[in-house]
Amino acid sequence: MGSESERIGNFLVGGGEMGALTRAFDWSKTSLGAPETWPQSLRVTVRLVLTSLHPMFIFWGPELIQFYNDAYRQTMGPERHPGALGARGRECWDEIWEIIGPQIEYVMAGKGATWHEDQLVPVTRHGRREDVWWTYSYGPIDLEDKVGGVLVVCKDVTSEHKTKEVLQLVNEELKHRVKNTLAVVSAVAAQTFRGASSKADLEKYQARLAAFGRAQDLLTASNWAAAPLRDVVETALAPYRAGEGRFTIAGPPLIVKSRQALALSLALHELATNALKYGALTVASGHVSITWKSEDQEDEPKFVFVWQESGGPPASEPACVGFGSRLISRVLKDDFGGSVEVSYEATGLVCRLTAPLENLANSPG
Repeated sequence: MGSESERIGNFLVGGGEMGALTRAFDWSKTSLGAPETWPQSLRVTVRLVLTSLHPMFIFWGPELIQFYNDAYRQTMGPERHPGALGARGRECWDEIWEIIGPQIEYVMAGKGATWHEDQLVPVTRHGRREDVWWTYSYGPIDLEDKVGGVLVVCKDVTSEHKTKEVLQLVNEELKHRVKNTLAVVSAVAAQTFRGASSKADLEKYQARLAAFGRAQDLLTASNWAAAPLRDVVETALAPYRAGEGRFTIAGPPLIVKSRQALALSLALHELATNALKYGALTVASGHVSITWKSEDQEDEPKFVFVWQESGGPPASEPACVGFGSRLISRVLKDDFGGSVEVSYEATGLVCRLTAPLENLANSPG
């Protein structure tokens, strides 16, 4: 059997380049002393850090003596590696101490751990100051009845961050161009429907464009791929909610695809316009309920979306099917891959969309 010092020193075995450097370092020249004298919590944490493939760093004791692993070394330049090993934290990171100093002191004071996501912490690497974004945590390493040091678990997320400031710029530019296109289309329509007899048609057309534009704004905020269903409904109905209590909106959190968001926005615009002219919203007591749910039908999960009017005049089936009715039926049916049923009841109009739940962008669970 080996000596006690050899047994204790085994915690430094392995760990790649930083493991070798840590074993070779003369710790007796620091306030820590020889490794065999280190407290158990420090030995365990150093072992964890050196054998981890995730970037990790340790500040230990009042002087914040430093340890780090190979993964963390990849984020450092020659200005600090290997000199940071065994060095005092404040002296090593003086250029960013105003950022990280209070965070380290918070943990060392026993106030708990910290979390920092996508935070700018510039560092000098390879001879120049670089803007670097990090996601990291500072956690306490216990020493009997106090905090002995700080464990840093971190990741350089600079590339992800820059990809995200670029996507935002592209998104804003695309939003601007879509609005410009809609404005041009609206202007062309105004010239097309110049006659007095065409004024009502022009207003309908421009209202539909406006509904389309609001849906585009929502999708822009949601990065175009999809949008929360409730947000789609709220945005589409915003222009019609002049009075409180006219609409009830209820349903579980679901996400719809971009085409579905546009289709539903246009359909809700047509339904709300119809309710204002002929249905429940023509009287003060009128009310519209918009609900959705998932339910099993024929052993298949279905998405059921219902527009139901009440408190207004009885609904009557129109003599001929107009563009609005065709739009509701066609776009919802096509983009949700389901069926649309419109019924004209004594209590008011009811429009029901039923589609496979899997056709949506996501579903609960």
